Amino acid sequence: MAEKLQNRDFIRVGKSHIQGQGVFAKRLIPKGTRIIEYAGQRVPKLDLMKDFATGLSSLIYVLNLNDELAIDGERNGNDARFINHCCEPNCEVYIFDEIPYIYAMEDIPRWAELTFDYKLQSLQNKKLTKKEKLALFPCNCGAKKCRGTLIT
Repeated sequence: MAEKLQNRDFIRVGKSHIQGQGVFAKRLIPKGTRIIEYAGQRVPKLDLMKDFATGLSSLIYVLNLNDELAIDGERNGNDARFINHCCEPNCEVYIFDEIPYIYAMEDIPRWAELTFDYKLQSLQNKKLTKKEKLALFPCNCGAKKCRGTLIT
């Protein structure tokens, strides 16, 4: 059953106007559709900075799973890792039994880019100023209500 969900042929990866590669709808994706699992290696959050320092991860494709674990889509990941951030997204992440899935928040027309709000937070839980957030994690989404940063 899980394999069938992964092979519904909804998406393709291509060049994005937001950032690098992006994920695009190959056909209309109805609101509420489970599109794809966010796959990758489960990594203890305490190990992320060590993995970055040793070159095991760039930290670019990391998705927060829970208080202790993250999923690094760079390691054993799938096309979901290329879904870009947007402050006004058309997708959202739901986690069931510690498996994250990307769902359509609205009808997504053919060829539209899929996006979700990354809702990044500081790894050290350090309170950053708005200026620091803008400088460290600028947003390129182009949404009308863009907050200017990937950090919430």
